[in-house]
Amino acid sequence: MENRNDDGSDRASAGMDPRDLLIALAARLNRVNGMVLSRQSTRLTFRQYRTLVRVREGNRSMSQLAARSNLSLPTVSENVDGLIRRGLLTAAPSSLDRRVVVLEVTEEGARAAEEATRALRAVAETVTAGLSELDKGVLDRAIALLYDEATTLLKEERGD
Repeated sequence: MENRNDDGSDRASAGMDPRDLLIALAARLNRVNGMVLSRQSTRLTFRQYRTLVRVREGNRSMSQLAARSNLSLPTVSENVDGLIRRGLLTAAPSSLDRRVVVLEVTEEGARAAEEATRALRAVAETVTAGLSELDKGVLDRAIALLYDEATTLLKEERGD
């Protein structure tokens, strides 16, 4: 039996339960984003990319990154160490508390993050290009709600 959408087109997603489709979409976008990031002039994993972005947004300590990313301190430390070795981040003791390490994105790290952001936004533009403006508005609101609900689940898991 063929799966056809209302418009008569064959689509792998036709007839899928929306919950299963959401799960599959998250995995598909994760793979696409990884592929796109690996093709940039400075190759990054998605976690490395998010770390650079978060440090640029002001999350400049390991504990801030761990809390923001819902990751353990050892995982964040390993990720940050790799970015420092590659010259994308620097780390220096805080002038207020020598036990705290303050992270900064280097010029090369900023360029890598900006290039990756442009490439990932292009993916988002491509996958939403076929939507009407009305559908894009609905999608914007739905994504924001889904993001907030997923964030709530993570906070509950952490005990926040």
